[in-house]
Amino acid sequence: MIEVVPASVGTTAQAWDEQHLDLQAAAGQVGGAGSGGFTSAVSGTAARFLTSWERHVRGLGDTAEDRADGLRTAINDFLATDQVVYDDFVRLAPHTVEER
Repeated sequence: MIEVVPASVGTTAQAWDEQHLDLQAAAGQVGGAGSGGFTSAVSGTAARFLTSWERHVRGLGDTAEDRADGLRTAINDFLATDQVVYDDFVRLAPHTVEER
């Protein structure tokens, strides 16, 4: 049996959201770094490195956002399942009274 604490899923989703924002900001900084301080012999290589690194960091940020979205989907599934169970229990209420 697996036990899940729904509130901790929400907290974890928020943490992944924060990682996404941090990584997107870092990608922007990498992309804005520029290769201007390098000699012409290495500036092309430096520019390609920065572009590749920026793309990699943005990809990590996108993955973090996907994880957060997946956790929010799980929370919505918990809520929907609990609602179905609640509705089933409410339908039992009339059966608790003896009718003659």
